[in-house]
Amino acid sequence: MNRYLLIATAILIATSFSSCNFFGGGKIGELKLIPVKSGKEFQYIDKEGKIVINPQFSEATIFRNGLALVRSSGNEPKWGFITDDGKYSISASYKRATVFSEDMAWVVSDNSAPTAINTKGEVKIALADAQTVRIFKEGLAAYSVMDSIGVKWGFVDKTGYVKINPQFSSAGNFSNGKCAVSNKDGKWGYIDKDGKIVINNQFDGAGEFVKGKAVVNSGGKSGVIDENGKYLINPQFSNMMVDNDMFLFEQDGKWGWCDGEGKISINAQFKDAYPFNNNDLAAVRSGENFGYIDKTGKIVINPQFDHAIPFNGKLALVSSSNKIGFIDKEGKYVINPQFDGISQDLLVYMLNGSSNYESVETDFFNVSAIVSRMNLTSPEGLLLSDQMSQILTKLKKSENELNLYSDEHLIFNSQKITNDATIGFSILGVVSKDVSDGWYTKKVFDASARVNGFSYDIHLMGNGYGREKNVIEAIEKLLTGYKKDETNSTEDVKIYKNEKQVIFIKNNYGTVVVLIVNPVYFNSMNYGGVSVVDTIAAYDYGD
Repeated sequence: MNRYLLIATAILIATSFSSCNFFGGGKIGELKLIPVKSGKEFQYIDKEGKIVINPQFSEATIFRNGLALVRSSGNEPKWGFITDDGKYSISASYKRATVFSEDMAWVVSDNSAPTAINTKGEVKIALADAQTVRIFKEGLAAYSVMDSIGVKWGFVDKTGYVKINPQFSSAGNFSNGKCAVSNKDGKWGYIDKDGKIVINNQFDGAGEFVKGKAVVNSGGKSGVIDENGKYLINPQFSNMMVDNDMFLFEQDGKWGWCDGEGKISINAQFKDAYPFNNNDLAAVRSGENFGYIDKTGKIVINPQFDHAIPFNGKLALVSSSNKIGFIDKEGKYVINPQFDGISQDLLVYMLNGSSNYESVETDFFNVSAIVSRMNLTSPEGLLLSDQMSQILTKLKKSENELNLYSDEHLIFNSQKITNDATIGFSILGVVSKDVSDGWYTKKVFDASARVNGFSYDIHLMGNGYGREKNVIEAIEKLLTGYKKDETNSTEDVKIYKNEKQVIFIKNNYGTVVVLIVNPVYFNSMNYGGVSVVDTIAAYDYGD
């Protein structure tokens, strides 16, 4: 896996290719239309180099299930799906989306959870609690939820039925009836479609099964197991990748091929290499350039390209002088180097049959859960008229938990509301009085002291980060019976009043602070001519 990250960096510099996961082994079909970059936008060409769909997309994938995932251009790009005539079949209206797999794709609208659509764009499933969801493989899609312990992965079928309850720390995709999953210790094993462990958690990494074999990692070395978990090739290579009936392997920084039993068929001799993918030729790097070899390891097309990837049918994509073109199996250009880049999805597909758009994360931000957690009339069951002794009784706290030398007292901090928000709560006010002991004065707890106010601080993260204004607007809608103080309110500090209390709502950028104070305290909040709002804006309440 690290190997392709390194390769991707080099390719990105040369052509704008991208990285992929070497554990893949999906079926690779011949492409009719190829997404390539011309200037800043993607277009689609055929294998003669003719432009079929004009440049217009900021991102583009290959066609799957008759549709290609594309992202519109402009200041607010959105994802949608086109047919091979370049027309939108499903409009570009989504914030996130996966490619189609098994006639289903996952999409995410603004402030929404992932939903699964069919090729007509009809919503078939909604996963309200899912954090991340992946494409369907063999009828099941992996998805994650967040609980008090952390992230857990399970699987849902195409009807939306939870086939395997979320319970795994990580999970892959199903292939050959099995799926790699990991436990809390980071060890990988395999389950069947009922969620039963069929190969015990024992590996440091595990790939998909292809033709009854899977690449696994143990002790920093890669090997191959059969469907019973028995080693066919003991862990001995730095990296391995499925290549149809063979395996591409790395040894001592060089790449070669072996068969399904580990017998070397092409010695490890190349600085970089890509799989044959059921073709007669494979792209390899010899010296500083890429060329192509046959299955005996003989160089058939001399190293001459800055980069090259596997053949797809009769053509292979190569780069030279920062431009991309296509060659035939004799190494002759069929389409001269002229394009500025290729789709990241195309590269990943050509290397292992998968996509870099196989998962989406939720965009749902549960504002109502955040707002309903607060009680603006009686915060945490407390009243502005309460004495400190009453407050301690209600909170089941002791006076020793208060700071006699402070006018802010943290009661709790970072309590979870949702996956995107935590809340803290503080009491505002002096809780001590000075008492003389003969020579000096000392501070002691004042049971009759009254509070000045209360403070909620809501810390936003994940999908909540940057949505402070959404929270503030939701709070403002609750303030019926309050009048906004237009004179003192600013963009970042809103002030609302009624006869009993004054509420400040402060945008602290990452945190929303809500102060509930009594009117007397509000009227006294003027220090040396500094306005009330400036006082609030400068003071960091909460955690």
